[in-house]
Amino acid sequence: VISGLVVQDPYRMGYDGIKTALAASKGEKVEANVDTGANLVTKDNMKDPKIDALLNPKLN
Repeated sequence: VISGLVVQDPYRMGYDGIKTALAASKGEKVEANVDTGANLVTKDNMKDPKIDALLNPKLN
């Protein structure tokens, strides 16, 4: 029985990665590790708009 899933946010991962790379290219100090977070998806919250957007991203 699966009670929940842990999912990441690929958009945020890409955004934070580019933001950090740009800062590093300018010689700014950047963190060695950037926590982009994780989300616990359960049967009870999977229809929440934030969770739904992670599970069913709009691909334009």
